Formats: sequence, structure tokens, C-alpha cells
Amino acid sequence: MKSFIESTIIILGAYGFIYGINKLFYRYSFFHSAPSIKTLSKGGIAWFFLSIIAFFGISMGLAFPGIGFDLLYERGLFVYLSVLMIVLVSVAIVVIFRIEKSAWLRRNPQYCRLFFPSWNEGAKNMMVSIGKIDDINYGRGVSFSWFDGSFLTAGKHRVVFEFYEERILSRHNMRNDLYKEEIVFNFRAGKVYVIEPLPEERTFRIVEDKTRFV
Repeated sequence: MKSFIESTIIILGAYGFIYGINKLFYRYSFFHSAPSIKTLSKGGIAWFFLSIIAFFGISMGLAFPGIGFDLLYERGLFVYLSVLMIVLVSVAIVVIFRIEKSAWLRRNPQYCRLFFPSWNEGAKNMMVSIGKIDDINYGRGVSFSWFDGSFLTAGKHRVVFEFYEERILSRHNMRNDLYKEEIVFNFRAGKVYVIEPLPEERTFRIVEDKTRFV
């Protein structure tokens, strides 16, 4: 009985911690959504997963002192190495995205930027994303995912926008698609557009934002 109560407290504490961190993120963070790997090049995706594999490989080594980390365990340094590994893999991922972004911008000098509003409603985050651009899944090559939105090549495009809720404490099916809509729009180079969801009308509105810069 005692172990059951302790387990329940730990689980509830973990849920509360995740809920609190998510709330603080939406309240104080400068951005509310991170870049997606879906628009990375094949090389970028390969480097991304290599970074993750290297991180877990070394983490497994830390978990089993018999494979060469005995000295670290004896000196109590494995905790510091774990923190260092998390920092290094985070830096590696940021570097990969920055290199990919620079390469995409060089290939597409005429581009605009799309911002996708997102907000928190309790245990749900309300999000906007791109499903397809000109029948290309996620717009890979035509667009590049970045913080709070995407870069997009200038010109006339058929874009499928999706509005969905992300349930942060759900064990299964964290994403619940609410609706999607295909919009044909002429996106002008050097402009910034905000893709506003209108849930009551199940549609989107594209608004040029003259207060932001590409």
C-alpha cells in the first residue's frame, strides 16, 4: 500500500512538473514552437539522428559502469558528464538547424516568412502547421521550418494549413487535428505573414505583419 501511494505521488508530481514547465514556457518564452526536422535535407536529417544516437550510446555507457566508465563512477563525475552530454547534443542540433537554414536561404534568395500563432489552454497547446505546399508534404524544399513558423519561397502557392491541439499529458495520440484548409495565395518576397486560425469558421486568415522583419 505504501509503495502504491509513493508511486502515485511520483506520477502526479511528474505530471504536475510537465504541466508547470509547459505553462511557464508559454508565459515567458520568446518563441512557442521549435523548428521541425520535417523540412531538413536528407543530410541534415542524417546528422540529426546521428547526434541523437551518439547521445543515447554514451548515456547507455554511463548507465553500465562495466563498459569503460568505472573511473568516472569512482570519482563521481558521471553526473557532470551527463549534463555535459545534454548540453552538447542540444548545441549540435541547434548548429545543424542553423547550417540548414543558411543553406536554404542561399538557395532561395526570394522568400517570405510565415508566423503560426500558438497558445496554451490548460493541458492542451493550440497549434498551426503546414500539411502540404503545392502537393509536397510539409513543403520540404519549398519551405524551411523555423521558430514559430516557416520561411517560404516567394510566389503563388497552394498551401494546406492545419489547426490542431497538442495534448501534452496524453499517453496516446498527443496530436488531435481539428481542421485543415487549402489556400492559394501569392506570397511576396521580403514580407511577413501571420496565419491566423479562425476555429469558429474552420478557416484561416493570412495577414501581412508590417511590424516584424524577415
